[in-house]
Amino acid sequence: MRTLSSLFAPTLAVVFCGGLALSGVAVAQEMEHSQMDHSQMDHSQMDHSQMDHSGHEMSQEDYRILREKVMQYKTMTDEQIMGSMMMMPPTYERYISDKSLKGDLGVIVLAHGAGEPGDTFFTNALGGLASAYPTSIGFGMAMMNGDHLQSAVDNLAEAGAKRIVVVPAALSASGSVYEQWAYYFGEREEASYLPAPRVNQTVPVTLGVPQSSHEIITDILVDHAMEVVEDPENALVIVLGHGPEKYEDNVLELAVLDTHADRIKAKGIFADVRAYNLQDDAPDRIRTNNVNVMRSWIDNADAYGLEVVVVGYLLSTRGIQANIATDFEGLTYAFNEKGLSSNPKFIKWIEAGVQEFAGNM
Repeated sequence: MRTLSSLFAPTLAVVFCGGLALSGVAVAQEMEHSQMDHSQMDHSQMDHSQMDHSGHEMSQEDYRILREKVMQYKTMTDEQIMGSMMMMPPTYERYISDKSLKGDLGVIVLAHGAGEPGDTFFTNALGGLASAYPTSIGFGMAMMNGDHLQSAVDNLAEAGAKRIVVVPAALSASGSVYEQWAYYFGEREEASYLPAPRVNQTVPVTLGVPQSSHEIITDILVDHAMEVVEDPENALVIVLGHGPEKYEDNVLELAVLDTHADRIKAKGIFADVRAYNLQDDAPDRIRTNNVNVMRSWIDNADAYGLEVVVVGYLLSTRGIQANIATDFEGLTYAFNEKGLSSNPKFIKWIEAGVQEFAGNM
């Protein structure tokens, strides 16, 4: 096995290696739903009453707040901001346990959501959890209100819950989506989007912190790399994350990514493993610099005759993956587009969160 620690030293600025006429090899993988159990769910019991793409009359003060808080909105018109928000997945609650199930512990799983059919696949995958505890899913970013979260708490209390654990299907505690959820549950004073009434916690509620460095996530990344690699002992694996906008948040996230990379490297399967964030929502110059860093890694690996495999530290299969072909145009690599949530082990990660957070109550 080759040692590559000296080949890929971190670089803050590099020049495109576009002079090499290399053929791009992108291996696209679609979300695998065949292993999810669809038999446990009765879709007639799903509560769509809170489903909402907008449902909010935007005032000039709302637009001002959003421009102040969301970097991408700073230069947008009112119409462009509303158009952007209307393109986001809906915000709503799904109560997914059988109405007859009662229990002292209630579970809320929070997810960004992807619209259909992704939300239903995700719901069905949680069938085992929903059979053990009264369970609800809160889908959406909750940019304008937390009504669906209140509905989830109320429904679980009605099912007999004396305490509730909230498990965020998120990878960063510094991300604006998680911070907005934390605002509604009283764990944060300032909303990351628009302020709105908090959740009335009629029973004790514990909001968990994203288990971003959990070993199950490491195992999923290994699975996804192994699905596309041809010669593991002669391969560089790059773990690619979406990343936050702010520098200080990115430093924290990179430390988590490095934890996964170090674990994978310690397994001795691959020649080397590195990790980096795109910071996809950051200003163009920052994102471009991050792309260039990873391009240099790929180009150097190819020069040394190494296979390159890119895997996403990304929840969803449909997201920034669409831009990778352009970002790494002209380079030779294999890319597994699967999001972490497409792996059967992802549900084990959520279940581990339930046990962890319930033990802390």
